[in-house]
Amino acid sequence: MPSNSRMRLHGPDPIEGAEHLTAVGVEFIPADYPKLRLTWEYVLNGRDILYPSGMRLEPVPGTSVDDRVHVGASFVRDLPLARLERAARMLVEYSVRQGTGGPPLGPTWGKPPTPDEISETARAMVRERFSDIDPEAGAGAARRWNRLIRLAEVVMEHQVARARGEKAPAAAVAEARGVAPSTVRSWLHQAKQEGFEPRPLVAGLDVFAEISSEDPAGALANEE
Repeated sequence: MPSNSRMRLHGPDPIEGAEHLTAVGVEFIPADYPKLRLTWEYVLNGRDILYPSGMRLEPVPGTSVDDRVHVGASFVRDLPLARLERAARMLVEYSVRQGTGGPPLGPTWGKPPTPDEISETARAMVRERFSDIDPEAGAGAARRWNRLIRLAEVVMEHQVARARGEKAPAAAVAEARGVAPSTVRSWLHQAKQEGFEPRPLVAGLDVFAEISSEDPAGALANEE
């Protein structure tokens, strides 16, 4: 399976006791965490990605002890894991389809995010931007949390509607949500005030904005 300087892929390797299934790993350095190397592992059936089966965080090889990130529970909780896993999946899908001459494979490459993916990404966006809000802290915090989730979802739903060529994307979102278009426009205005800006839409995510241009092999890359 091909690799390049921004990512390293391992496999496909057979999975013991699981006929026809293989494991593939992809490692890269997240753009926002230049001292960490992230590896996701996936289970494949032929060229179809079934699900992620493992994730590993570790220092980039060659990182000094003083520069190593303290990876505690709160640090992991605040990581944008939904976005990073989606980027990893897209890298694997892209690599799996290399040389096939066929259409993109899997549920994400070249297609907009599903409603479940939108909901998951919205939660990740809110956690990143409003890490001080605990929805379990009381009714007021829960209401604000749910409002922010809705605003983040609407921003993405509006972006998807635009990407598929809707002449009135706010009306399309309004119809799907059972509200008036003016309500959606109000939500979009509120979302902008809260700092939720549309991101480049490449299968729902700009994968190259998520990963560093540095080789995940770190200092070892210079020895190869």
